[in-house]
Amino acid sequence: MAEAVLFNIAEALLKNLGSKALEEIASAWGFKDQLEKLKNTTNTIKDVLLDAEQKRVESHAVRGWLERLRAVVFEADDLFDEFATVASQKEGIAGNQITKEVLLFFSHSNQPAFALKMSRKIKKIRKRLDEIAKDGAEFAFRLHRDEDRAGNWRREQTYSFVDAEEVIGRDDDKKAVVDLMLDASVEENVSVISIVGMGGLGKTTLAQFIYNDEKIHKHFERRLWICVSDVFDIKVIIEKILMSATNVKPENFEIDQLQSQLRREIGGKKYLLVLDDVWNENRDEWLKLRALLMVGGAGSKILLTTRSKVVAEKAGDIPPYELKGLSDDKSWSLFEKMAFKPGQQQKNSNLVEVGKQIVKKCANVPLAIRTLGTLLRGEDESKWLAFKDNEVPKIVESGNNIMNILKLSYHHLWSPLKNCFAYCALFPKDFVMDKETLISLWMAEGFIVPSYESQSLEEAGEEYFMTLLQRCFFQDITGDDLGNITWCKMHDLMHDLAQEVAGAECALTESAERDIDKRAHHLSFGCSLKLSSEFRGSLLKLKNLRTFLLPVQWEFAIEFSRSLCNQIISSFECLRVLDLHNLGIESLPSSIGKLVHLRYLDLSYLPIKELPVSITKLQNLETLKLCACYNLTELPMNMKKLINLRHLDVSWCKSLTHMPSGMGTLTALHKLSSFIVGIRSCSASNFKSHTAQLRDLNALNNLRGELQISVFGELEDPVSEAREANLRSKCGISKLVIEGDAQNYDNSINHKHDETLLDGLQPHPNLRKLKVSFYRGERLPNWAIMDDLSSSLPNLVELVLLRCRRCQYLPSFSQLRFLKRLHLLSLDSVMYMESGCCKPTSSLSSAAALFFPSLEVLTLDSMANLKGWWKDAPATTSKDHGTVSSMEAIEQWQKHLPWPSFPKLSELSIKICPNLMAMPLCPNVRVLKLLKVNENFSVRMMMVNPVSFSAADLPSSSTSYSLALSKLNHLCVDNVDNLINLPLECMQNLTSLDLQDHNLLNLSTLGDVFRSLSCLKFLDITDCHRLRSLSGGLEYLTSLKELDIRNCEELDLSADGMPGDGMPWKALKSLQSLRLSMIPKMSVLPDGLQHVTALHYLFISDNDELTTVPEWISSMTSLESIYLFNCPRLTSLPEGIRFLASLKRLNISRCQGLTDRWGDPRGDD
Repeated sequence: MAEAVLFNIAEALLKNLGSKALEEIASAWGFKDQLEKLKNTTNTIKDVLLDAEQKRVESHAVRGWLERLRAVVFEADDLFDEFATVASQKEGIAGNQITKEVLLFFSHSNQPAFALKMSRKIKKIRKRLDEIAKDGAEFAFRLHRDEDRAGNWRREQTYSFVDAEEVIGRDDDKKAVVDLMLDASVEENVSVISIVGMGGLGKTTLAQFIYNDEKIHKHFERRLWICVSDVFDIKVIIEKILMSATNVKPENFEIDQLQSQLRREIGGKKYLLVLDDVWNENRDEWLKLRALLMVGGAGSKILLTTRSKVVAEKAGDIPPYELKGLSDDKSWSLFEKMAFKPGQQQKNSNLVEVGKQIVKKCANVPLAIRTLGTLLRGEDESKWLAFKDNEVPKIVESGNNIMNILKLSYHHLWSPLKNCFAYCALFPKDFVMDKETLISLWMAEGFIVPSYESQSLEEAGEEYFMTLLQRCFFQDITGDDLGNITWCKMHDLMHDLAQEVAGAECALTESAERDIDKRAHHLSFGCSLKLSSEFRGSLLKLKNLRTFLLPVQWEFAIEFSRSLCNQIISSFECLRVLDLHNLGIESLPSSIGKLVHLRYLDLSYLPIKELPVSITKLQNLETLKLCACYNLTELPMNMKKLINLRHLDVSWCKSLTHMPSGMGTLTALHKLSSFIVGIRSCSASNFKSHTAQLRDLNALNNLRGELQISVFGELEDPVSEAREANLRSKCGISKLVIEGDAQNYDNSINHKHDETLLDGLQPHPNLRKLKVSFYRGERLPNWAIMDDLSSSLPNLVELVLLRCRRCQYLPSFSQLRFLKRLHLLSLDSVMYMESGCCKPTSSLSSAAALFFPSLEVLTLDSMANLKGWWKDAPATTSKDHGTVSSMEAIEQWQKHLPWPSFPKLSELSIKICPNLMAMPLCPNVRVLKLLKVNENFSVRMMMVNPVSFSAADLPSSSTSYSLALSKLNHLCVDNVDNLINLPLECMQNLTSLDLQDHNLLNLSTLGDVFRSLSCLKFLDITDCHRLRSLSGGLEYLTSLKELDIRNCEELDLSADGMPGDGMPWKALKSLQSLRLSMIPKMSVLPDGLQHVTALHYLFISDNDELTTVPEWISSMTSLESIYLFNCPRLTSLPEGIRFLASLKRLNISRCQGLTDRWGDPRGDD
């Protein structure tokens, strides 16, 4: 990295040395000759740096020469960066646009000290560089410019990125491991299988191949994947398992609480747990972890990948599966896929021959083959031959062969890309890197060089990232719902390579108490800092530090003093990157303003109330992160001085009431998370002078990504302010959130204010996501209704309208071709989704042809007056106000016109819509939630196959409809009539059912329905207050695995079934988890429960009348976990509980009767 950094800095130096302002000032103060000589020396050294980089590997003397050069070049870079900063501060001009007035500033009588200092330092630096250049002559370095490499890199940007690679050559390995995992002869409840092999062989890829196999998917109830890596910390591993199981980061619990959560998630379930990349060889630690994982059901498996056979032997008794390299033919197949464009190998047989010679050097290692293949893809024959003849022979035939192969790929990067890759050594192994943050850090360090004049740093950074991804330096990408790559990881070998090429330049430490190489310029902590006392004083001696990074500061620091923060600032004056997020700092010292080189500052999650005014002196600041600074009330008034600011993140700053005036001058902004216009904290007299207005957005045309506009209170002139904000010209904004004043939402206010405001805030047609909340207008803007939303926002993918309670009319959403998600919540005044849009005429026929062609998720929530989709749809009430079957009315209409259908809708949620009677057809819905809807709402009609309505002679009987084989697998209803009226064919794939019907008396009402639920695995019965019995229905659910019953006031479980027959419980042969909560009539557990022999998990809570647990519980031999919570009258436990051999966990909490009894040493228990 050092040489690549030197090359970049040398180029930056030449750029600064050639600036007109510096030349004029040098001329005025008599050191122009010194400047010219310095420029010539720098140019000479730059031209030999690339050759020096290649010779440093073999020559200790060259390495020493480069070390000397590095020190002086960094010093020079800091000097000229400071000069440019001071000059631009005086005029408030971005970059190096220094005018004659600046020259006058340096000529004033009060400035000679600064100019004299500059002159002396330049002379000193020039002298040192001259000596270094003279000494370098003895090495006979070749002149080697970087232009060719830059050109090669740019050409590769035309190639498209392949999101997922097909696994090649591992079918036999996969079959062998899958057979091991499905082996029924293994007697252990939970067994461990290890895949062992050297780095780069594809152990993780094979594990992923297995993990996603259809047989594996069907065989295991739960599949969990975690990456263990270097640090084998049981607490951390459990947290990762819980995150994989729940998609929620566990709270900062102690190990005992985490164990409880773990048992709830995997207890009694046949699970597959992949522990990827394990290094721990301590058997005691393994035994501790394994004991916690033994709660799984019979047949559970732990699949472990490791480079060490010792690890595999310590972890389990089953012999490990040793992964070998690919066969020769599979190696060639993989190389063909990576290196050749389609048909290229047929056209050029010479390339095939050269390629096979190259593949031989890869030793059948997939990672090496992929890397070299990607490197050569698209190159002509001369490049392949040159590579074979000049580069391949350099690969040392040793155990470190792969690293040498990977180095080849690194050495073929353009210098800026080398820096960007090596910088990633600052992140721990297996760290998930945020692409946007990574690019911002590269920008701050000066690594990014735009390819052409109009290209922004962000655009160039995106190209850098994609190039590294294409060349296999990054992997495991994750994207957002708009298709943008957001996260990535590095392969372990690539991380090793990054650390090797970065050398002493980048230091990643696992403790703030460790000594760091004094040559380090970039410091990162692979641990969370908690206390000031942990910070070793020797770290403060790294005077040339440019990066202070906290990538894993997940935990809030208990105490990180202001004085230590001040020490860090004063010690590291050369910082470009300063990360203080989550350190618990309540007040930043004013000394922060002295960091004149600072480009990146992260203060997220700090309890600060304000920022020091001195922060506005950070002239070079590009990125300022204030995410989730919940106490922050305002930004400094002179924010406009931060003229180079490109990213300002104030998301989740809930106390922030306004933006400071002058924001419109920050034209370099590319990311602005929120723009707040408000008058809550300002009097009318100083409102305009101290706070930003909407029109300040006018000049911010470089904004990209997401923008939230919050308007608190009423604006004096909403029409002109909104129009002057000029959102329509901001083509880079992909997501827009427009938020009204939630605090004053219910106050009487002129609805015209919000209407004219929203009218003026028309977005650019490129917008992908739009959210409008707390809008008080009665109509949506003209650009949404009058101009046709499909024309004004044709690319919309997601639309959310929240708490727009006065809004009466909605635009025609159905014509939005790319709309995937539509969420409408608390629109109290809307009566029809598309008022007057689709009358029963021929227009409906054309509308049906294009009705929500892409919609996948639809939410209708708290729309009290919503009656239907179209105002002119068939009536559902008679003249005498009697209810007419909606199905009959719709059927009559459908005889004349096709009924529109959602072709791709998979998730539908309708809540608190009491007047809604019918919906368009939804034949492909997988998840359906219906809560507090009209009792005559026709679920049956939603599930009808739209094909049946294409003919004019529609049959009159609804039962003769051609029903779609429904894909429904999750249903939530609070009216069982919706369930009863559904054709049984529609429920054949149902795996999860939630019942919340307070009128349901007995499950026997659902007997026929439950007989058809052969695939049902999860049943949740909640708030069924009149339910008295489970018999007549529950016994048919023979595949049920989890049953949850909550808040059923009349349910008497003891009355279920005939005495002694054990029904309905006896039929639940597959039930593994049972939760009984808030059942006031349950004084004892139902007798039939003793026949549920497969039960692993029993949770009983909030049952005031429960007095005893029966002795027959001893017959439930599979029970592994029992939880008793808030059962105050429970006074004893049965003797039989001692004989539950499988019981691993007995958790009792807030059971006062038991506490009183066991608290007395004289108690019988």
